[in-house]
Amino acid sequence: MTQFKCLATGSSGNCYLLDLGGGCIILDAGITIKKILDNINFNDVIFACISHSHNDHKASMPDLLRKHIQIFYGGSNTKPKFSNCKGHKIIQMPIEHGECINNAFIIKYENECVLYATDFTLCEYDLSEFKFTRVIVECNFCEDLIPTEMDLKTKRQINTHMSLNGLKIFLDSLNLSTCKEIDLIHKSNQYGNAVVMGATIYSKYKIRTGVCKQFGGVAYYGWK
Repeated sequence: MTQFKCLATGSSGNCYLLDLGGGCIILDAGITIKKILDNINFNDVIFACISHSHNDHKASMPDLLRKHIQIFYGGSNTKPKFSNCKGHKIIQMPIEHGECINNAFIIKYENECVLYATDFTLCEYDLSEFKFTRVIVECNFCEDLIPTEMDLKTKRQINTHMSLNGLKIFLDSLNLSTCKEIDLIHKSNQYGNAVVMGATIYSKYKIRTGVCKQFGGVAYYGWK
């Protein structure tokens, strides 16, 4: 089974580590290079996936480049792109995030197939052909926590990020028959509720569900 670690999540910074058995993959790098280095040996890093250009996702991208880490960057990719790196197949897919160019990633290695998707509301692609073994996906806010009167910042947030109900619709479109874990990322501190999110997704899909914590770590809400 894949190994997953959250170093940070949310609007203050996002970075996750994924090990499919062939080495470590960095998913977004919106924290300091020092914190990343405190958690991995760079000799074990195969490549990094950076979803888009916002600083809470790519802050340390220049440092990764200086360390000669191969980066698959979604901030300039507007069409599906297929790549290979050391036995890993990487598919980049544009997903909606306001005016920002943003990509989701499907990473396949041996018998593992992982989806990483953050900062989005819609995915126009049919992904039902993929049998995902792990889904790492944004669950930003609960609809019932959004105030009736919204300022511009809140309106932008709910129009460019995935809600709990929206996530259920998205997950319903996927083939989860072989999925061992769902990891919820990029939770809003103000409009998200980790217990509700984790319990709701586990209750519906009966798949081990983790909710990432702002400053690292994952809280789990069930076992398959």
